[in-house]
Amino acid sequence: MMRKIFILTGAILTAALFLAGCDEQPASPIPPEISEISVSQEKIGVGQQVVLSAKDDVPMSGNLYQIRTTWTINGNQVVEDFTHYHNQGGIGEYTCYYTPSRTGTLNVELNVHMFFVDAPGGEAEKTVSKTTELTVYECDARNSFWGDSVDITLQREPGLSSTPTSEGVYSGQGESSIHAITAYTKTVHLEYTFENEVLVGITESFSVTPSMNRSYQRVFSVFDAALRSLETVYPESADRQAIVNTSDSEYVDLVNRYSNGESLDEQEQTDLGYGMVMGYVRVEATMSSENTGIVLTTNANPDNDAATVILTYSRR
Repeated sequence: MMRKIFILTGAILTAALFLAGCDEQPASPIPPEISEISVSQEKIGVGQQVVLSAKDDVPMSGNLYQIRTTWTINGNQVVEDFTHYHNQGGIGEYTCYYTPSRTGTLNVELNVHMFFVDAPGGEAEKTVSKTTELTVYECDARNSFWGDSVDITLQREPGLSSTPTSEGVYSGQGESSIHAITAYTKTVHLEYTFENEVLVGITESFSVTPSMNRSYQRVFSVFDAALRSLETVYPESADRQAIVNTSDSEYVDLVNRYSNGESLDEQEQTDLGYGMVMGYVRVEATMSSENTGIVLTTNANPDNDAATVILTYSRR
């Protein structure tokens, strides 16, 4: 992997060189004193891009020809496209953009390697390093923490905008947090709810229609895929409840059996999908994590021959 190399030409950073008697020995270059590494946010969540930065507290001294900066996280060098070095008025600034993919510890190291000209023998190269240790947490919902501000939420979900008819609600389009759904739909409708300017709830929703041959099994299958995906993530707290709005024993039996975890054959899946579209029955699945309550259900839309799948995250 190529290292990021900065070659300073023209106005080279130069410190005054003093003559040591008649031998005219050049002064030894002195590397900069670098600040501690800072991070752009107090709490880091999985999937959240953070900005790591440091700067020269005391500038370097010497006739600098070349500088190389590398950022390493948990032993892996960060691709140079996500790092940056900038020198402003003789003060170096070092930046790294990183998005963690799992919880745990981040061991961060910044290495600055410098090459000087007109330096005494053995003094032409200097290296300074800084390290820090950070912790990554599971987000409360999607890529957010409860209590996040509106500003930071809009940075992470740029597709959101304020809803004129609902105070404290921001809506828009985005990807589903349920991985199994991305094969069915690329985007879902999002609603983020804020109270006193802090995040307290998130809703995802999308519409499901029968397949081309009007098979309502598709409605069931999409909901079932979403439900099973969530139950895999939250196995200990997952619970299903049948909601019945009909006296038809066929639909009552189907939704009760499915809510109890029984498998349905193809025709039964088709019938239950039709019942969801018509509003005869629905399933309300609940789960929870330490800080979050989760509800997955459907809303009937018979006029459009569809059912809306609704996933709600709320602060506990």
